[in-house]
Amino acid sequence: MGSKRKNLHVRIEEDTYEKLRHLTFYERSSISEVVRRLIIEYLEEKAIDEPDFVAPPRL
Repeated sequence: MGSKRKNLHVRIEEDTYEKLRHLTFYERSSISEVVRRLIIEYLEEKAIDEPDFVAPPRL
């Protein structure tokens, strides 16, 4: 069974979008793939630096 995916819509500055577009061209990936990878990398780093940030205690 595959993992479920959720849609995420964001607004970014035009210059940030152009940088992202260039990155996707060089990596031969879609914008969605690159953004997904960057978010995962960020959250993994946060989990190492601040474990409570990404896994708060359940109430």
